[in-house]
Amino acid sequence: MADPFDRERFAAIVRRRLDGVSVRRAVEAFPTLNVAMISRAKAGHNLTIGSFLALCRALRLRPFDFHVDGVKRRRVTRKTLVKQTVTARVPCETRGISDA
Repeated sequence: MADPFDRERFAAIVRRRLDGVSVRRAVEAFPTLNVAMISRAKAGHNLTIGSFLALCRALRLRPFDFHVDGVKRRRVTRKTLVKQTVTARVPCETRGISDA
């Protein structure tokens, strides 16, 4: 299913904004960021919403610039949640066996 967030474009802009700046220097300049967050953003990996917003604020980006209009997301309803498979609870096989 398509993602309404343009991850590749965000990663390209982060790389461009931090071009020539080491990750350690960026962390020193923006205390709300950390090395892992910047590395994940540059690589185009998933970020938490908090990390995404922190990067947008530090790099002066507008978060809605990365929203892709017209992309339909999968609807999550009670019916779809009920149809999900669940592992049955079973007793532990080793419970009750004493060491010999």
